[in-house]
This record gives sequence, structure tokens and C-alpha cells, in this order.
Amino acid sequence: MTQREEEEFSKRIKKANELGIKIPRELTPKSCVRGVYGFFAVKNMNEEIPFYIGKSNNIFLRMFGKSSHLNDYLRDVRKTEVHCSIEKFLQDGYHIEIRILKKVEYTGEHFESDANKLALAELKELVECQDKGFCLKQLSEAVKEKYERIEWETKFPNQ
Repeated sequence: MTQREEEEFSKRIKKANELGIKIPRELTPKSCVRGVYGFFAVKNMNEEIPFYIGKSNNIFLRMFGKSSHLNDYLRDVRKTEVHCSIEKFLQDGYHIEIRILKKVEYTGEHFESDANKLALAELKELVECQDKGFCLKQLSEAVKEKYERIEWETKFPNQ
């Protein structure tokens, strides 16, 4: 990663924080955390509303990379339900917390196995959230084979 890219990511993180969107400290441009994340609207420390559960091979880039949840939002793009929910909750006096709900490491066995473990982890978190009455209209994205296969094959080229 270039110095320029790191500086751009730092600007995006700062802008998100200024808007009331809190990012876990462990999510950095170099962190490459693979797993399940959640968006939570929080008000007065006693009201917490999970409104989106997702998965990614790199949660930081899913938040701040090109065409990502927060980068698009910071550029005033409002094309997804996540963007609209962020906007609504911020307008209603909440702050937004991004949380890493479960880290899912690669096992290197087979692409399908690794991809399914990540998808299952997301599905479990989503079902648990829905059992509590939240994210009721969200469907699991499951596996996006095209992108996840490339990532997996990069990590385990000889499999």
C-alpha cells in the first residue's frame, strides 16, 4: 500500500468519526481482518439497534475501499439500504458503530470449504440477530464465488 493510499484511508476514517461513525481500532488499512461485521445504531448507551450484518475477506476494505459501505456514504452516495439506514439513524441522533462480530480464518483446505465457513458464520450471526427482531428484511448474501475464489486462490495457490 502506498503512502498516498494510507493517507486517503486516514482521511476517510477521520471523516467517518466526525460524522458519528465509530470504527474498531483493529480495523486499519493493513489489518486484513476476514470475518463477519455488523452495523449498529447506538443512542444513550442503552439503546442499540443492529441494522446490517455482512461478511468480507477484508472488512477494512469492505468499509473504506472503492464502492464500499462507508466510502460510498462519505461521498454522498445513497444507493443501498445500508446507506439509507446510516443516514436515517444519524439524523435521528444515533451514532453508528461498526463491529467485528466473528473472525473467520482461512483453513486452506478447499475454496468451497473456506468460502462456506465464512458464509455460515455470516448466516449464524444474521439468524441470531433476526431471532432478536432485527435485520428482518435482510437476506444472507452467502458466497460471491467469483471474488472469494480469486482471494482464496491467491492465499493458497497450490491447492
